[in-house]
Amino acid sequence: MDDIQFSSANVRIRTYESRLLTKNTFDRMMAAEEAEDSYSILQETTYGDFIEDEDEVRDFEQVLIAEKKRTFDLVYNITPVKSIVDLMALQYDYQNLKVLVKQEYTQEDFSEFLVPMGSLPLSVLKELVNVRRSNQVDPIMNRCIEEVFQYIEDYDEIQAVDIIFDNYYWDHMVKLSQSENNENIERLIQRNIDVFNISTTLRSYLMGQRKGFINAVLQKGGTLNTNELVEEISASLENFMDYMEQTPYKNLVADSYDEITQNKKLTSLDLNKDNFLMRRLKEEKTVPFGPQAILGYLYAKEVEIKNLRMILVGKINKIPEETLQERVRESYV
Repeated sequence: MDDIQFSSANVRIRTYESRLLTKNTFDRMMAAEEAEDSYSILQETTYGDFIEDEDEVRDFEQVLIAEKKRTFDLVYNITPVKSIVDLMALQYDYQNLKVLVKQEYTQEDFSEFLVPMGSLPLSVLKELVNVRRSNQVDPIMNRCIEEVFQYIEDYDEIQAVDIIFDNYYWDHMVKLSQSENNENIERLIQRNIDVFNISTTLRSYLMGQRKGFINAVLQKGGTLNTNELVEEISASLENFMDYMEQTPYKNLVADSYDEITQNKKLTSLDLNKDNFLMRRLKEEKTVPFGPQAILGYLYAKEVEIKNLRMILVGKINKIPEETLQERVRESYV
């Protein structure tokens, strides 16, 4: 990959970055007296393009989806290499496939859960589920659908298909990253897989899952040895934490021990992992050439929308401002 080809796109990305919401905007929304007041503040931003005066705050999700779709459309239009954006959009392909398969199995209408983003048109994914194969998708996706429907045929249930989808999603992601022949992208995906595996290992521990289950849900392609993760957590939580101390992720889990043992929750870890990934991307966003700026901006938008969803849900449910402040993720700007 020729990094210099991204120079023009990166100039545009800097403009888009200037429109990302700042900490001040989040603080104002959290300090607002009522949810409606918080929503009015959001209307002052770029999200206001999708908010009508008569809209109710409880309809905020369609606004967040519309802004996310616009973001992907804008970045797809300026990127010189479509597959770079595909790295971030691929998750929505697999999310939509999950919905379509469950809709097929239950014969219920789940269309409200479909999202208008992804690396592939929704029509292609619908055809893939209906026909079970498509020459418009990567062979990995064809194999995924084949295995999913084989599982459904064998067991007449869909409880475990999410695991199948997730395994193929990460395989697909690794293949995409390796095809770019770019060390920075491969390192980014490896880091994401490591963080996913750490979180999944601890979540499985809290659920009381056995080795076989944990082995099935952990993903290959990261820098951490998945067999070692399983062995350490199977021995004890203390062993796992000691093991993590020897890795680049020691700060990610450092304050999770007390929360896990006392509250049986991973709230701080969920927050820390988003902040951990954000900090790594912020370190690379000033690189003048290469795809890092595009990937960083798209991730920043994902986190921004996650923050907005958390704040608006919190305001609707009268969650105290102090609690919301503890849950908000770091911003990119």
